[in-house]
Amino acid sequence: MSKGEEATVDLTLTGDVLFSTVVQKRNQLLKELKNVTGKCRIDFAGVGRVDSSALSLWLCCLRCAETRSVSLEVINLPQDLLSIAKVVGVEEQLH
Repeated sequence: MSKGEEATVDLTLTGDVLFSTVVQKRNQLLKELKNVTGKCRIDFAGVGRVDSSALSLWLCCLRCAETRSVSLEVINLPQDLLSIAKVVGVEEQLH
């Protein structure tokens, strides 16, 4: 890594991201995002089931990252989450 280049921080989600679990996951992710500068990836590889609250979680993380000038990327996106984003017309927010 050259001088001035920041490392990318990977944050990993695990388990189901549903209405019943999203508040805890959101609080943890936002806490971790507040310590990130530069670039961050949120990895959904360990996520099982998702519902529309997972999309809300992602959008919340995007807002937090924008206020801190953090570049945020999603990796290993569950197909169900992409399908939900397409239905509501915000799939571009996942790329």
